[in-house]
Amino acid sequence: MKNNKVFKFTGLILSMALLFSACGSQIETSVSPQASVSVSQSESESLSDVTSVSEDDQKEQDEALLIEAKKIYQSADHSVQERIDALLSVMTLEEKAYQCVQGEQANVTVDDVKRTGIGSVLSGGGSAPSTGNNPENWQERVNELKAAALETRLEIPLLYGIDAVHGNNNIYGATVFPHNIGLGAANDPELMEEIAKVVAREVRAVGVQYSFAPCLANPQNERWGRTYEGFSEKASDVAKLAGPFVAALQGYVTDDEYMQGDAIIACAKHFIGEGYTEDGINQGDVKMTPAEFDKLLSMGILDPYRACIDSNVLTLMPSYNSIDGLKCHENRHLLTEVLKEQLGFKGMVISDYNAIQQCKGTYNDQVANCFNAGVDMFMEAQNWDVCAKTIVNLVKEGKITEERLNDAVSRILRVKFMSNMFDEEINSAHENELLSEFGSAENREVARRAVRESLVLLKNDKIKGKTTLERMKDATNIIVCGSGAFDLGRQCGGWTIFWEGKAGNITQGTPVIQGIYDEVKDHAKVSHNVNGKVDVSGDLIVTVIGENPYSETGGDRLPSGLKPISADVKLLDAIEESIAENGNDPLKVLIVLAGRPIDITDYVDRYDAVVMAFLPGTEGEGIADVLFGDYDFTGTLPMTWIKDQEKVNDKFSLPESEILFPYGFGLNKAGKKLTRE
Repeated sequence: MKNNKVFKFTGLILSMALLFSACGSQIETSVSPQASVSVSQSESESLSDVTSVSEDDQKEQDEALLIEAKKIYQSADHSVQERIDALLSVMTLEEKAYQCVQGEQANVTVDDVKRTGIGSVLSGGGSAPSTGNNPENWQERVNELKAAALETRLEIPLLYGIDAVHGNNNIYGATVFPHNIGLGAANDPELMEEIAKVVAREVRAVGVQYSFAPCLANPQNERWGRTYEGFSEKASDVAKLAGPFVAALQGYVTDDEYMQGDAIIACAKHFIGEGYTEDGINQGDVKMTPAEFDKLLSMGILDPYRACIDSNVLTLMPSYNSIDGLKCHENRHLLTEVLKEQLGFKGMVISDYNAIQQCKGTYNDQVANCFNAGVDMFMEAQNWDVCAKTIVNLVKEGKITEERLNDAVSRILRVKFMSNMFDEEINSAHENELLSEFGSAENREVARRAVRESLVLLKNDKIKGKTTLERMKDATNIIVCGSGAFDLGRQCGGWTIFWEGKAGNITQGTPVIQGIYDEVKDHAKVSHNVNGKVDVSGDLIVTVIGENPYSETGGDRLPSGLKPISADVKLLDAIEESIAENGNDPLKVLIVLAGRPIDITDYVDRYDAVVMAFLPGTEGEGIADVLFGDYDFTGTLPMTWIKDQEKVNDKFSLPESEILFPYGFGLNKAGKKLTRE
């Protein structure tokens, strides 16, 4: 009985200390791995006769402490920092370590979540639930994992992340927007906000709270396979568009405030220098000394990150690339000194997919070096369990300090609190309302607008007093050429249903030719041709060419590979031969579907008008709206387009005579040059 009374007194002190700590007092609590409390020397001496407690008493003591902590960290009536302090104080070392890992959903079971309290799960590109790739399948899978997290001791919600980089693009039937390079051509911050709101709702509809977007690259070499993920070659353009996108995606959350509405967590990526690697090689090396790179940082490439941090972006992802041979994931100067200290980033730094495994040393070295450099959460898709156990061992060995671990966990918890995850109702009625709107006509109308604004008119010859685009409305027999005209997969590009995308009608949407038909069906005949043998009666030929889908390293190219696919090259030649044989002279319009400038120099003179449509996504009718409807062209090039792709490595030093279309170039239907603001 004596020991029991002492225990109750000790438990009271523990509870009081927890409350004081959560309210900002100097008393600190820690339960890692056994519940204890830092008290004054006199208090310590008064309890010195208590050498041990029974296992049952210890369990009761821990439960009492947890009950008091939950009153704070599970209540939005407290500040974010109070809730972080309260939760952190009752976490074991193991619980902290598992908060710091993210596993691929295909490698995480419901029992895994209950056993470990894993902090986060992701679906990588193309990683759909085993039951199918419809929105309902996703909602069921995501919510079963989220529900399992609430059965753990601490009931810390599970963070679920996906690459919703141009819509909720992994899922069949989603509204898929133009890739970033097209949105860079639109150059419209207000449009970015509207897109973000649609993306957030379609992501929330399946229970997901987190998207690995936006990409803040400013590509300098289109040989890079991720060129289309950047808004522009100019960092100032990226900052102009990314800041509003992040703000709207996260519900315009302010510092240490809770998100509002159907917002989701954003991720600014990839920090930093990825567009500057030698020869445009994905995950390659930026051939600069650290001092030279610091000078580059001062010349504007940090501006997109400043814009996102000013918009309170909650997470950030380092780049796979290296600076002078040192991977960004293990670069403490960049992740801690520049990002967290100089820029004041308070959120969570999450590693890219298995990226730490590209760093130097053993796995223990990789985890320790990246953690100490500033990575807070490890996207170790298959290795997440081993990673968490490695963190535990490294802390015990002193290779990671408890202070650094607590900082990482605090940043992760900050994200979870600010995004209202602790108040989230799983499979709520509102979530199901959003599910019923998934891929809706209203959402697709925003994407259709984005397509219209992203189109760039590169050539518009004047014929008999009228430009080609002005004359097109008079056409009565339109021949649409090329497989790209009816191929949604090519129209959407990479990161669509599959990681690398895939040619074919892989999702729901409107291909280019369907959009044209719907626009002109009342006054013109529309036919399709894939071999270039065009009908002599045609008075307008619309030819669609470009690239096949790709992503990341799969899209890296030699200069000689920056050109239309071989089938399209054959098509272009066949059309010319057919026209020559027929002796007719129809209007000819070329539409390019590509994620970057490609070699079309030999074809520009053959066509009366040339349109760069980039990778417009699922709403191909947006192209017809401008070609044949009342909308005008407003897009301008976000990248310099050179004549000879063999000179791409030196494009910024080429004379004007070797530039096919300069940065900022674009025409309207009347043939007037547009101004990029």
